Amino acid sequence: MADSKLLDDTATFSSFAGVLDSRILRALADKGFARPTLVQAKAIPLALEGRDILARARTGSGKTAAYCVPLIQKILSSKKTAAQSATRALILVPTRELSEQVSSLLKGLLQYCEKDVTYVNVATGTTAHLKSVLADTPDIVVATPARALSLLQAKSLSLASAESLVIDEADLILSYGHDEDMKQILAGGFLPSVYQSYLMSATMTKDVETLKGLVLRSPAILRLEEDEDVAANLSQYSVRCSEVDKFLLAYVILKLKLVKGKCLIFVNDVDRSYRLKLFLEQFSIKSCVLNSELPLNSRFHIVQEFNKGVYDYIIATDESGGKGEADSDVESEAEDVPEAEAEEEDPDMLPTQRPAEGDTPAKPTLKRKRATPPPPSQKKRPKKAGDREYGVSRGVDFVDVSCVLNFDLPSSARAYTHRVGRTARAGRSGMALSFVVPTDEFGKHKVVGGVASTRRDEKVFARIEADQGARGSKIAEYKFDMKQVNSFRYRMEDALRAVTRSAIKEARVKELKTEILNSDKLKAHFEDNPLDLEYLRHDKALHPTRVQAHMKHVPKYLMPRIAAVPGGAETDDTTFVPFKKESSARGRGRGRGGKSSRGGRKKNDPLKKFGR
Repeated sequence: MADSKLLDDTATFSSFAGVLDSRILRALADKGFARPTLVQAKAIPLALEGRDILARARTGSGKTAAYCVPLIQKILSSKKTAAQSATRALILVPTRELSEQVSSLLKGLLQYCEKDVTYVNVATGTTAHLKSVLADTPDIVVATPARALSLLQAKSLSLASAESLVIDEADLILSYGHDEDMKQILAGGFLPSVYQSYLMSATMTKDVETLKGLVLRSPAILRLEEDEDVAANLSQYSVRCSEVDKFLLAYVILKLKLVKGKCLIFVNDVDRSYRLKLFLEQFSIKSCVLNSELPLNSRFHIVQEFNKGVYDYIIATDESGGKGEADSDVESEAEDVPEAEAEEEDPDMLPTQRPAEGDTPAKPTLKRKRATPPPPSQKKRPKKAGDREYGVSRGVDFVDVSCVLNFDLPSSARAYTHRVGRTARAGRSGMALSFVVPTDEFGKHKVVGGVASTRRDEKVFARIEADQGARGSKIAEYKFDMKQVNSFRYRMEDALRAVTRSAIKEARVKELKTEILNSDKLKAHFEDNPLDLEYLRHDKALHPTRVQAHMKHVPKYLMPRIAAVPGGAETDDTTFVPFKKESSARGRGRGRGGKSSRGGRKKNDPLKKFGR
């Protein structure tokens, strides 16, 4: 058994030398994992003793390695006496993105024992291909519940000799629509009577309690959210603004580089992601979109390149996080909202041409004014095709994110927590900025493509504030000096005029066609030529709209003026102070060593001096 000193902040993975295979330790060292995170230090010794594990730890805390390491060790030990090959472990994840991430970590950990322990990711691929790879009885199978059940029922996958079952992101497994699949897997006689189980989760929900009763036997329960670290390292801000001002502020923040480092921008639907991308293109701001329509290979490659620093801005469509995790009362309110009855507006109309404040604003969406209720077939827009098992606000490992920008507010406090959990991870500092649309601003500016969830922004944000307060965090309201920001408004309006509905539709089709071609290349050619991946970009301009050359640069006279810094030399130059990004070299990082970041570091307001 591992020594108790592993719980000490100064302990390293070498402390496991007596219980972990030297090949695993060598692989961990190659990946730069110097010291175990808290969840790893607690879970690995217990798992090696054969205990069932229920671990609650925040995103970015190292939960994946916490179960992969003991899983591999157990298989290596079993195969010393095993007479025949068999599938010994099943890892269930809610999304295909997470399945790729788990597979990537397994590949690294098995670097020196890949001949002794094999794995396969069956969350993707054709049925014929999966039957072929499963015929070799891999030791570890990574799958979504739906795919695992399908293969079990087809008898392509056998778990008769399984020793371990892992359910990762357990709080999402059922909310993603896998409840029936899980029930059939657990009650269908596919698993042996005795096996070791792991439930890994960021939150404790009713779904987790349900799974706990079904799969765990006298588990070791680890609650390791480390909220104290999050509150210390994460700066949270909100801005109350109209839909139009969202675009204005996003333009100012990104064009003036007020955010230093990588930024993850969340929106709530696919059309919105392309509208924002096309809008930013008008100012030569490169970004790439990430949504459920794109092929899985492209989505995974986009995340990989973002993590390498190839892209600075990803516009991620958080479809499942917005709807699947909505607060119950807010969700029921949304179901009661009638379909809007409004006259369609000219998509080229500027925000300044909207009805005056005293006028009755047109309600949002849809096609033409009706005196009678619409037929059932016209009440709802058809659901767009997409990957049901897509998800970006949870599970996917975005590395070194400096800022999370909630361009569209999520529809629940829990979804907000998962989004902002993409930054300030593993001891690093980060910030989150959320745009909140006041109720009286809802529906006034349909030209910018508002989303239905905006109607409930104020109510949802009140819940978010209460939830964050209970976690020891505070969301500060930031008020930009709109006198300075308004100097950029005419340029913003020019850009919005160019991004019409037809331009968005054209861009969406163009991007999808391009990424389908990219996906095929990634699947075939790039497997044999990994270096060629560097030449495949996902942030290329779509340009279905007219781009004006003068929009690329910001004239000096538009730059915001600020008060002179005390003690500094005064000049006549117009200047601005960017959002301050604290050093990311401090802290434990991804378990790579270094001193703790708790030691009284003064936290700076990253928005300080701009607009105040």
